[in-house]
Amino acid sequence: MSIFSRLFDWLPGRTPADAPPRLPSPDDLVLVAAPNGEAEAQLFHDMLEQQGIRSMIKNTDAASARAGGMGPPWAYELWVLRKNLQRGRQILGIDG
Repeated sequence: MSIFSRLFDWLPGRTPADAPPRLPSPDDLVLVAAPNGEAEAQLFHDMLEQQGIRSMIKNTDAASARAGGMGPPWAYELWVLRKNLQRGRQILGIDG
């Protein structure tokens, strides 16, 4: 290993090549469901909120999201924090 590679390993934000992989953060957002349309997405969102799990509805169709209208049924996703994923799936009745 050269002196330069050793110096670069000391820089902040750099991890050594032999460092073990990092575990996923419990605060990462993960996809919990792909509802069939905006109404179902809102229903799932409300079900989770009533149980104390914050969630986010994402419209993946850029054209309808930009226009502020409803997107096509396939365009909706429901996201939660990784630490709430299993409980969210139980509440929504999703096997996983």
